[in-house]
Amino acid sequence: MELNFITRHIEITDRFRNYVTEKADKIEKLADRPLELDVTVSKHHGGKGLVGGDHVELKLVEAGPVLRAESDGEDKYAAFDLAMGRMMEQLRRARDKKKIHHNGHQKPLSIHEASADAFAQLDIVPATPEDLERVNTGEHAIIPSPAA
Repeated sequence: MELNFITRHIEITDRFRNYVTEKADKIEKLADRPLELDVTVSKHHGGKGLVGGDHVELKLVEAGPVLRAESDGEDKYAAFDLAMGRMMEQLRRARDKKKIHHNGHQKPLSIHEASADAFAQLDIVPATPEDLERVNTGEHAIIPSPAA
C-alpha cells in the first residue's frame, strides 16, 4: 500500500511518519486490497491570533469505495489517532457487511426462514395469518378468559 503525506501550514517529522506507518499496517490487515492511504495534516489557526489545533484527514483508496475519516485535535498525534479510530470502524463495518451478505454461495436467511427454524427448535407452532387477524379485530381474545 502506498502511503502519501500531504501537509498544509505545518511540518511533519520523521517520528510522525514512522508513527503513521506503524498504524497503517492495521489498515492493511482489515482492508481487502488497499491501494493507497493519503494522510493530510493541516494547522488550524484560531481567530484573533490564537493558535488552533491540528486537523488530520485520512483517505483510503481500495478496490471498492473510497473511505474517508477526519478529526481535529490538540496535536497531530491526537488528531491522527481519532481519525484512525474512525477509519478502522468503517473498515470493520464493511468487513462485517461483506461477511454477512457475500459469504461465498450462502445467502443470508430470510426473517421467515430464521424464525421458522427458531420456532421448530422450541417446539412452538407460529400463529397463522387468520389467527392474527382474529386477534387484531377482537374476534378472539389474546388471553383466554377464566372459566366462570
